[in-house]
Amino acid sequence: MPNDPFAPLRQRFLARCADQLAELKAIAHQAAPLPGNDPLVRLAHSLAGAAGTFGFAEISARASALETLLVEQADGASVRAALDGLIAEIEGTLA
Repeated sequence: MPNDPFAPLRQRFLARCADQLAELKAIAHQAAPLPGNDPLVRLAHSLAGAAGTFGFAEISARASALETLLVEQADGASVRAALDGLIAEIEGTLA
């Protein structure tokens, strides 16, 4: 879209997303991303909202699903799968 007033904001979101991807990967390398992990809950919540705002619906949906699993204290395998899916989606978007 030429003259898209939101383009600079989307670019800033993507730059921040790259930093958040590094955080997600660091958490993923831990023994197990535990349900109820407050820093991960906050990160997932932030990604869900910002991604949705800037038109990245799949990142938003995956981050929201991860947040829900964490808050509901889901089993570790479900949390791991959701985290891995979110990481893959962000990597695909940034590629």
